Amino acid sequence: MPYLTENYYLNFYGGEPLLASDLIKEAVSFLKQKNRDFGKKSHYSITTNGTLLTEEIIRFLNENKFSVELSFDGLAQDLHRKKGSLKKIVPIIGELLSCPDISLETNSVFSPDTVSYLSESIKFIMDLGVPDIRISISTINTWDKVALSKLKNEMSHLREIVAAHYKRKDYIPVVNLRDEQRKGIFFCAAGKDRLSIAPDGGVWGCFLFADYFRERENSPEYQKYFYGDLDDFMKNHEEIYPQISMNYAQLSMDNFCTSKMECFLCKEYKNCAVCPINASLSGTPLGKIPEHVCEIQKIKRREKEKFREELGNIS
Repeated sequence: MPYLTENYYLNFYGGEPLLASDLIKEAVSFLKQKNRDFGKKSHYSITTNGTLLTEEIIRFLNENKFSVELSFDGLAQDLHRKKGSLKKIVPIIGELLSCPDISLETNSVFSPDTVSYLSESIKFIMDLGVPDIRISISTINTWDKVALSKLKNEMSHLREIVAAHYKRKDYIPVVNLRDEQRKGIFFCAAGKDRLSIAPDGGVWGCFLFADYFRERENSPEYQKYFYGDLDDFMKNHEEIYPQISMNYAQLSMDNFCTSKMECFLCKEYKNCAVCPINASLSGTPLGKIPEHVCEIQKIKRREKEKFREELGNIS
């Protein structure tokens, strides 16, 4: 507690964190007292697939002003997730939206197998009234030219759908299209303003690193990014934290590369942002960006640029 900012954020991730819903309630109750003792304020968020959400849990989330990121793929839901979950999750979205103190965002993940559902799935979620919709592109499997072409077409169609929505509502629900184009060199925020505790008590710069290294304990990179067990870290953090954080600090676009060239040689690298862990899930080393990930970034960036131009014309 002494090292947390006055307003700090605690995020519950999984797997499915609601499998440990009692522990989450216990943690929140514990922190209420600690916040009073240390004069701090906590903000809670949870990432869930929603299948374990009950009236009781939703009431708890509302009472504690949780931000809820719901993993929901719209019309593609039943293809990669549990059959029948689409029908189950839609009314739950309505319940979450009816809670005044729950901030809801959906995250929809599309792969080469489901990319053809992207634009209509996002429209479906928009029509449900979800205010914040995030699109994630799975890079675990390689995207061939056909899949990339489908992604380009779907993003173009989505751009038209969201532009029409903006004309009617004066609001952009798709988070990926909302912000102005970021300028500057992207860096991974892991270990800089956040830390993550894995279920086994290990400390990492971000929860994704715990997943990535779960079966890579013998890799040379493991010790570079592992802060150690929680008890040891708390006792020796003044020595451990600067050493490990130096390695996280190297995870920036100017230190990444593809098989063709160093990223800093690309004229678009200051407008590009790639999560190094997500890029490596397909099997490449940390910091080496697969070619299909590079192409995906270009498609998303160019469609966003077109969207911003269209907004200027609408305005």
